[in-house]
Amino acid sequence: MNTLRLFNYFTISSIVLCIAWYAAFPVSNDGIGIAALIVIFIMGMPHGALDILMLKSLSKQDMGKFRFSYAVKLSILVCVYTALVVMAFFAWMLLPTVCLLVFLTIGVAHFRHDWQQTRSTPAWCLSAVVVTAPSLVYSQRLEGVFEWLFLPANHASIIALGMQVIAVLCIAIVLAYWLKNSIETTVVKNMIIVVICACVLPPLVFFTLYFCIVHSVYHTALVQKTMQVNFKSLAVATLVPMLGTVAIFSAGYWYFIETEAFSVYYPLIFIGLFAVTCPHVLLTHFSNHNN
Repeated sequence: MNTLRLFNYFTISSIVLCIAWYAAFPVSNDGIGIAALIVIFIMGMPHGALDILMLKSLSKQDMGKFRFSYAVKLSILVCVYTALVVMAFFAWMLLPTVCLLVFLTIGVAHFRHDWQQTRSTPAWCLSAVVVTAPSLVYSQRLEGVFEWLFLPANHASIIALGMQVIAVLCIAIVLAYWLKNSIETTVVKNMIIVVICACVLPPLVFFTLYFCIVHSVYHTALVQKTMQVNFKSLAVATLVPMLGTVAIFSAGYWYFIETEAFSVYYPLIFIGLFAVTCPHVLLTHFSNHNN
């Protein structure tokens, strides 16, 4: 699937949101967070729920000397996947700075596939721009977000500064490749669009747009093509994981309301996203490798 059309949709959506953002009344950070989470649940979560298809596909493959039935192999993989989610979640509670750095790194590794230049230096730089470009304008806001996610203030400021340096270096490297005619002008145009949007829109809004419009759609289409299933089958396969996730977060919502600790509920949601991202990225890697 060519991502050119997806970046066009991303551009149009960003322009519309920019107009709405600067023309409408100010929106609180809580309002932005709630809206972003809703959009991610509706548009982004289905692409993560497709992990069940990749788990089923891996379960059907030969595991070498281990001769297990399909059901046993699937159960083992699901247990491993779940264990990784739990371990990642509690790892953030213990080592938030390390986990944030891991999160940013695996984000770069995962998003590079969106640029259709897998394992090339420009692809790594382009995906790094997606992750780090918001720091060029919103470094202080990012520091606040990182502190909100339980990082010490000095760690948050150092990471934000490092993101700025990486963003500038990666933009320069991509432009150097373009001047040598090593990458297409369209790719550079898309990078410029990403940088402009990252500098104009709040970081959470920018990330939500990119994640839902470009990454999620491209990943879903890629899984659909690789697994050779229609979109109706994809919808059926993702229904149970999505309902389960909604149930978990709903239970968490009511728990924190009852305990009057609602202020930590939203940070825990984002840490939960980190927790499910870790096995998701590993599973995507193994699935792509085996297919």
